[in-house]
Amino acid sequence: MQKPVLWGRLLWVSTVVLVSLAFLQGCGGSSPSPPPPPPPPPPAAATPTFWPPAGTYSPTQIALADATANSNIYYTTDGSTPTTSASKYTAPISISATATVKAIATASGYSNSAVATAAYSVPTQNGTGPAISIVLTTDDQSLKMQTQAATNFTTTTATGNVIYVDESETYQPIEGFGAAFTDSAAYLLNEVAPKSVLSSTMNDLFTRAGEGIGLSFMRTPMAASDIARTQYSYDDNNGQGDPTLANFSVAHDQADIIPIIVQAQQLNPQMKLMANPWSPPGWMKTSGSMVGGGLLSSMYSPWAQYFVKYLQAYSAAGVRVDYISVQNEPSVLTTNYPGMCFPASPGFSVCNQTWAADETTGIRDYILPALTSAGLSTKVLVQDDNWCGSSYAASVLSDSILASSSQIAGIGWHGYCPPAGLMTAFNNAFPVLGNYETEHSGGLWISDQQKSDFEEITQVMRNWGRSYVKWSLALDQNMGPHDGGCGNCTPIVTVSNPSGVVTYTMEYYTMGHFSKFVLPGAVRIYSSNANGIVSAAFMNSDGSKVLVAYNDSSSLQSFSVQWGNQSFAYTLPSLAGATFTWSGAQNSGYVMPAASQIQASSFNSTAGANNSADITTYGLETETTSDTNGGYDVGYATAGDLLLFKNIDFGSGVSGVTARVACDGNCGGSLEFHLDSPSGTLVSSVVIPATGGWQNWNTVPAVAGGVLGVHDLYVVFTAAPGGTTSLGNLNWFQFN
Repeated sequence: MQKPVLWGRLLWVSTVVLVSLAFLQGCGGSSPSPPPPPPPPPPAAATPTFWPPAGTYSPTQIALADATANSNIYYTTDGSTPTTSASKYTAPISISATATVKAIATASGYSNSAVATAAYSVPTQNGTGPAISIVLTTDDQSLKMQTQAATNFTTTTATGNVIYVDESETYQPIEGFGAAFTDSAAYLLNEVAPKSVLSSTMNDLFTRAGEGIGLSFMRTPMAASDIARTQYSYDDNNGQGDPTLANFSVAHDQADIIPIIVQAQQLNPQMKLMANPWSPPGWMKTSGSMVGGGLLSSMYSPWAQYFVKYLQAYSAAGVRVDYISVQNEPSVLTTNYPGMCFPASPGFSVCNQTWAADETTGIRDYILPALTSAGLSTKVLVQDDNWCGSSYAASVLSDSILASSSQIAGIGWHGYCPPAGLMTAFNNAFPVLGNYETEHSGGLWISDQQKSDFEEITQVMRNWGRSYVKWSLALDQNMGPHDGGCGNCTPIVTVSNPSGVVTYTMEYYTMGHFSKFVLPGAVRIYSSNANGIVSAAFMNSDGSKVLVAYNDSSSLQSFSVQWGNQSFAYTLPSLAGATFTWSGAQNSGYVMPAASQIQASSFNSTAGANNSADITTYGLETETTSDTNGGYDVGYATAGDLLLFKNIDFGSGVSGVTARVACDGNCGGSLEFHLDSPSGTLVSSVVIPATGGWQNWNTVPAVAGGVLGVHDLYVVFTAAPGGTTSLGNLNWFQFN
């Protein structure tokens, strides 16, 4: 009965309302405007990103970034949801224990971003051994020589993916790292950069104070190169002959080059300096020009005195020159910049022909006597050209007088064509001579300069290199000035012209990972490579240690470092490099489990049949590999070539071995595994199959046995049915 009554009341109320509205309209009223729609919500700020990504690490630092312009990032490290009252991100976050980091981004005109979360697992750090300082550079350049949280050695024995460091096994002395004082570099630094900027830049380049990287092995062209404003020599004489060098003058260099070199040597008194010409004066040459041509045989004596006068003039100006080479890239016929074809020895062909004058005759009969007569102690490097042209150096050094001369310091190498590994063969053939990498420019043609640098500098150091030298120290924003030659080379620092603003390129930082920490007089010490990780280790004269490790793979790599009976663990992001430094004395040796994956490039030494007519018979050579996880393989194998791996622990025995091999030459030979000598007990033999390419890799198994305990292991290449050379490449092996 109640429902009809209620309905009636509702009808009465509705009627009253409608009548009232009608009355208002009839009295001149109007309907109210509908309210405006609410404004749309502001877009959300981009979600913050983390570097390195979530994972398991040793103590590290986490960088946060956000794609929204002018954003602020707020974060927590205890897993709670951040608000604008949380910590504001201003610098990388140190993570020394397992933590969950959450972050939001805010920006004017945006709502708060979604919450980003990353969990970082940090194993317990209970080390009480020597402290390890760490700097890190990442491939995305968000971290460039960024100091990381320190860690300590523990007494835990490393397992898994291990780098073994042994300071009791030493290799070559290290003289330094650097670049070239080109005409263009000196001009930009001395005339374009403001004096206040020049001072700080030179301190950063040549000292180790603050952010300085301490460059310590520099090169300077004798007169014009391609990285110069004009083509000039020290005795142009309007193209007319001047065999007495009456008009010789270094006045051009006194404006910019000499002042910059003097300042550098004052900042770093340990700095070594190498000088060499791209061309002597044109009147000494068959071309009559500084471009192209060869040395006239009638000009040997004036040519030698040209070096003497240069060294004397530079000495008078306060510049010490430690090394010369007599010709830059003597096998290159230049067409638009200074250069000279200069064969290695009589009858040796360069630039597609033979020439009347040659390097062996020039150095032996003219340069060395001239230096002696003038009382100059500057030493000579032969070749000064690419690794792939090694027959040149071999020809020069086949002269017994030069090979044994105390005035010959060694061989200068350029890095524009591989393999760097042949320097080990040259060291085996000429152990009293040094190997110096004297030029390899960065360039716009290199897709990943950081990767290229870490791979190559590390490989040069692992193959007896005493120096690593880039090309021009400075260039402007247009990769100049240059007069012919290279228009896309890149420098260590860029000096914008005309503003004078100086910026540091990635090459400053990749070089700094070595030059800041590995001091002149250091020696390389043994370090193995690990799966995905390449390394080079050093001991400075004060006993401090340096380890440079680079993740050459496309994924995170965790590894441990074993030094004596102490170790530490670390994780590197993909394509990231780190330098680890520590002090203290190693208290024992190491043993490497046979059951671990042993990288072929981890050999302690290599040797061969030593045929003086073929430098490749003095041992195997490393090269970069495109196999899984990158690194270096070992190849250029000739019958009898061997690798020595010390202190391999076979435990209570093995039953088999697998080897990662590639072959596209005389395939079908074997890898023989011998104990304690090249002809010792045979543990196993692996046949090297044809794989269809030098970087097409197969994993080949074989039976192994008859071994217990710790032994030195010799891996020997044997001849194939088709021949004794090009027998295959080896990347790694592992006993079962």
